Formats: sequence, C-alpha cells, structure tokens
Amino acid sequence: MKFEAFKIVPVGYIRKEKNVFIEILPEFREGMEGLREGDWIKLILWFHKSDTPELRRILKVHPHGNPENPLTGVFATRSPFRPNPYTVKVHKIEGNRIYIDWIDAEDGTPVSDIKIFPERYDCPKENYQSTSRLKS
Repeated sequence: MKFEAFKIVPVGYIRKEKNVFIEILPEFREGMEGLREGDWIKLILWFHKSDTPELRRILKVHPHGNPENPLTGVFATRSPFRPNPYTVKVHKIEGNRIYIDWIDAEDGTPVSDIKIFPERYDCPKENYQSTSRLKS
C-alpha cells in the first residue's frame, strides 16, 4: 500500500487536567466565534499515537479487542487502528473553552477540525440503545 503524504494542521489539542477540554490554538480562536454554550459539535481528531505504517495497514480487527468477536473491517468499528487515524465525537460548548465530559483520546491528541452539529441534520439520539451482539 503506497501513501501520498499531505499536511493537516491541528487547530487545538485535547487536554486532560482537572477537567477535560479542547485547547484551541490562539491563531484559530477566531474560528470559535458563533459557537454558543450548549451547542453540539463534531470533533475530528488525529490518533497520533496510532500513526505508524504498520498500524495503518490493519484493515480488520476483533471489535473491542476481544478475539471472540469476528474479524470486522475497521470502517465498521471504533478501533483506533485505521488507514487514517481519525475519530469523531459529539460534545457541548460551555464558556470560552470547549469542555467535554470524556473522550476516547489521550492528553495532547491533535484536533484537526471542529464542525457545528445542526439538529436538523444530525440530531443526537439521547436514548440510543445498542443492538450490538459483540462482546466487550
């Protein structure tokens, strides 16, 4: 598999201190204008610690890392091992920082992009119940 390189510039980083939040870099803070407390957003992250040529070649995994689960294509899982290690999460905005309760990312994970999550297009399901038969 041959990869063509291109550059992605982080707009901020995940920070895990007393609270978990996204630290937006000063040169991108103007891009937060218009976001309000309580808005839902999508985050696009770069799993930088899963970014090696070997890990990018993994295209099938056992979901939840459990070998009892059948091998499944990474696009149908939440595995951090992907050809391009991105993930998307939904969070709320509170105050002048983007605070989040929890995220499946490490302190220092680069944030590549933030997009508004308009209810009419992408309404989150508050009471979602998984029908998955996979073992955790």
